[in-house]
Order: sequence, then structure tokens, then C-alpha cells
Amino acid sequence: MNVLKISWKNIIYRPLSSGLSLLLLASGITIILITLLTSHQINEKFKNNAGGVDLVIAGEGSRLQSVLCNLYQIDKPTGNINYARTGFARMHPMVDKAIPVSIGDNYKTYRILATTHDYVSLYKGKLATGKLWEKPMEATIGSEIAKKFGLAIGDQFAGGHGLGESIEEHKGQLYTVVGILEQSNTVLDNLLLTSLESVWILHAGHDHNSGGSFDIISKEEHDAKIAKKKDEKHEEHNHAHEHHHHEEVESKDYDAILKGIDFKTREITAMLITYKTTRARFTLPGIANNTDGMMAAEPAIEIAQLFELIEPAIRIIGIMAMLIIVIAAASMFIAMLNSLKDRQYEIAIMRIMGASTFKVFSMILLEGLLLATLGYSIGIAFSHIGMELFSDYLAENYHYSFTGWVWLVEEWYILIGALAIGIVSALYPAIKAYRTDISKTLSNK
Repeated sequence: MNVLKISWKNIIYRPLSSGLSLLLLASGITIILITLLTSHQINEKFKNNAGGVDLVIAGEGSRLQSVLCNLYQIDKPTGNINYARTGFARMHPMVDKAIPVSIGDNYKTYRILATTHDYVSLYKGKLATGKLWEKPMEATIGSEIAKKFGLAIGDQFAGGHGLGESIEEHKGQLYTVVGILEQSNTVLDNLLLTSLESVWILHAGHDHNSGGSFDIISKEEHDAKIAKKKDEKHEEHNHAHEHHHHEEVESKDYDAILKGIDFKTREITAMLITYKTTRARFTLPGIANNTDGMMAAEPAIEIAQLFELIEPAIRIIGIMAMLIIVIAAASMFIAMLNSLKDRQYEIAIMRIMGASTFKVFSMILLEGLLLATLGYSIGIAFSHIGMELFSDYLAENYHYSFTGWVWLVEEWYILIGALAIGIVSALYPAIKAYRTDISKTLSNK
């Protein structure tokens, strides 16, 4: 008498009640695991992309926004800061590295980031082929960029103004790909890196009053400015010396263009600071905050506050999932108890044919374990497949790589929990079957 086979037949004999129990258990496990997979990978991304940066100095505004934009590349800048006035950070004796970054253009929604070679070393980036940029309008691109757009060494591309949908492209000046980075699972994978000089050259004609400015505006603001320019067309004829919005630089004499941009007017989006000693945190943030137009933000503090905001929502999702699992356990218990009532005569016959009380007990207990194992397997499959599908959305909209094909140690704990639910749900029905009075059951029949 094969106990496993009998237990399986008892499950498929009542498809509706068994199916409901499986669905509830699988749903609870799916919700819990997707939450775990998402939070685990978000934590990993934040950890990998922190790069050991101790301080972000940027334009005044939201400190969290400043950190998310300039460190994690997932928000918009708070504004620009004057590069010349960041000398207090670049020359501070307690500063190890002061890395300038300029953000404002994109290539097909992927950010073009102007910086120095220190930015690559910050994330321990390595070249897969080619070299790091050296001259203006040279670019070293991330592995995901090269893969997605098929860019290779020597290829050229035009940057677009803005961080999302391109408002206009710098068609007069093309970047040349000179290097491709190895995959590092950091922000480097999804960035196109170039020199600060490239950005200053490209935006030299943005504002005739200040060279090198690259304010980010929305598409609506851009369209409004174009409309305003049309209304003031007659004035433009009287002021031929004024530049059109974001006029393209056509000259290839980069040195001459740079010489024409006063160093004191050159701007960057932010300065990323790493300390030589933690004592710097007692002086440098205060200096930055007391400098007009600048603001200091400590990534560790801002990200901790962000997770404090997110944590209640994650906890509520977890509670909801646990509630569903409790309902699933109750459903399994009721289903097996009702099934036992219908099978009392069958169990009595099994006992007469030689089945031991232990075998009967094992049969009912095995049903619970089979249901739990099936529910767990379905939940695992749904969560990993669902996460993989969701990762495509995240990659497309946030340019962050997530995956459903990662195994967490917590999944073993979930398996143990699922099996425990199966045992607990089947224990009372199994004990009741174990104590079945054969003669009474047969006489009642």
C-alpha cells in the first residue's frame, strides 16, 4: 500500500478545496518573497553604488534628492554650483578625494556624466576594451550601454539635453566612444562618462552671460521658451548678438572655446567627497552649508532616513502576506478535516486490510506536507518569474539592473515555515484518523 500515492489521490480527488489552499499559500509566499527579493537587491544597489562617498556638495534644495541624483543617478539635480568656489573642498587637508560631476544630458534617456577618472576608481571600474576619455568629446561607456545600443570603440553619438526624453540633441558636436567598461554591477554600467570640459564646451552658448551653464529644464519649459522666442522674433533681429537657446558649438577648436569660458563661471552639478579622516565631517559640511548656493548632504544619513520612510510600507506588506498564509493554513485544516469525515469508512476498511494506525496517521500528515510543498513551489516560481518580469520595467524606467534569478537564504526559512504550516494543519485530522474506531465506523455505515 503506497502511502504517498494514496495521499496524492486524496488531494486531487477534491480539486476545489485543495486548489484554494494551494492558491492562498502560494499567494502569501509570492508576496513575501517578491518583497524580500526587491528589498535585498535595493539594499545591494545602495551599498554597491555608495562608493565610499562621505559627503555630497550640491546646489541648495532637498538633501535626499541631491544624494539620489548625484550618487545613485535616480533623481534630478537640485541645481548647479560654481566649480571655482569648491576649492575649499578640493584643497581641504582632511579630504581624500573631491570628485566633480556634471549631469544634464542623456543618450536615449541614459545619463551622460561629466567627471574625472577618479569617478571610475571610486567604483573600482575596469576597462573591458579601449581606454578612459582624455580629450574633450571623448566618452567611455558602461557595459549595459554598449550591450543595449551596440556601441563599439570609434562609434559616435549625439547627446540630448535633459535627463529623460531628449528635448534637443547636440547634433553639431558628437561624442566618440574610446572605451567600454567591464560590468561592475554599479552605476557605471548604465552611464556614459566624459570630461568636464566636454560639458562646458557643449553648453558654452547656453547663456551669453555665463559660460558653461547647463540648467536642466523640462520639455514643457523648453516649448514655452520656444513659443516666447517666436513672439519676440522682431526683438531678436535687433539683438543679433544674442544666442538662441542652447546654441550648438560648431567649432572644433576646443582649447579656444575653453579659453573663452571664464574659469570663475564654470559650473558643475555636485562634488563627491571621500574623507581621509572622519574628523572632516565636523568641519567640511559646515563650510559647504555656509557657502552661498551650496548644500552638504551625508549619504549615510539620507539613505537611513529613506529606509525609515519605506520600512512601514514593507512591514504592512509582510503583515498582509502573513495574514494570507494564516488563512491558507486554516483553509488546509478545514479541507482535510472535511475530507476526513467523508473518508472515515475508507480508513476503517484500510485498517481491516492491514494498514497500521501509524500508516493512517502518516497518510493524513503527508497530505498536509504535499499541499505545503506544492504551495511553496508555486509561490517560489511565481515570485522569481514575477520579479524577472518586474525587473524589465525597473531597467527600462530607472536604468537599474534587477533580476528574478537570485536565490536568498530566506527561501529556506520560508520552506521550513511552509512545511510547518502543512504539518500543523494536518496534525489534528491525522490524530483523529489515528484514533478512528473501526467497529463503530463500520456499524454506522
